[in-house]
Amino acid sequence: MPVALYPLIFEPAFYARPWGGKQMEERLGKELPPGPPIGESWEIFWKNKVSNGEHRGRTLGELVAAYPVEMIGRDTLDAEYPLLVKFLDAQEWLSVQVHPDDILAAELEGQPRGKTECWYVIAAAPGAQVAFGLSEKLDSDSLRAAIDAGRSREIMQYVEVQAGDFIFVSAGTMHALGPGLLIYELQQTSDTTYRVYDWDRLGLDGKPRELHLEKAIAVTKFEVNPPAKINYQMREVADGVEEAELIRGQYFTLHKLNLSETYALSTNRNRAHLITALTGHVEWRSSTHAPLLLPQGTSAFLPAGVGDYTLTPDGDAEVLIAWES
Repeated sequence: MPVALYPLIFEPAFYARPWGGKQMEERLGKELPPGPPIGESWEIFWKNKVSNGEHRGRTLGELVAAYPVEMIGRDTLDAEYPLLVKFLDAQEWLSVQVHPDDILAAELEGQPRGKTECWYVIAAAPGAQVAFGLSEKLDSDSLRAAIDAGRSREIMQYVEVQAGDFIFVSAGTMHALGPGLLIYELQQTSDTTYRVYDWDRLGLDGKPRELHLEKAIAVTKFEVNPPAKINYQMREVADGVEEAELIRGQYFTLHKLNLSETYALSTNRNRAHLITALTGHVEWRSSTHAPLLLPQGTSAFLPAGVGDYTLTPDGDAEVLIAWES
């Protein structure tokens, strides 16, 4: 019996963080759980459970394992879908951290992949910053000495950002999000994080959070003042439709759409599309399934087997679409 193919919406996984806040609720309409501030919402992740339609209650990983070609366009024995979409709400500085690449993740942790990621800035307070890369020439020994001397803040490059900015964070780049930022993040499926500095604060349990200095130093790139923001240009591709390619990298591709009219797209039956409505509501339609509304703040996994589809905004809408490169 053919598998039902339609946009899969998941129960988001919320994570309390000492730096989190309420922006996902205020700006994206998400219903956050009571208690500590929420810093992360994992929107599309292989362990997330489907919340709509015929596959309700099944995880993305279960569906990929059962129907790999229909779901992701290729045969695979690995249920762990390699991309993850999340929102981040930073009301304080996140820890200064760095992630390993694929080779070092396997060597240091026995993990199948490292963590390369990218950020799209949904909202930013005036003067909001990110820390991105090193600001002075260092090597392993001098980096360790600077950290031991309490100079972790001084050795970082700080870049002011605003809504609409796009930042690509390759594995090995030391980084941190600053206060007043609401972020869309697309990344490799990995949570391997080496924390270098945590702003002298306590975690939610009242204790300092663990640092991972030796592993962090082992994976860090020593480029000085690397460029943070990637410039992109929206171009009109149809009446009422603007599109820009934000990144086409080794692991993922990400496009931004500004919609005021219906736009036709296709998975080409060889890759899943990961759709996120950032502003406005969009209606998804195809010839094989009933229409589905994607409200603002909603992310959906569109199986590869869907093929052709359209997105129709209710007024104006801003949409991000990602897929495996």
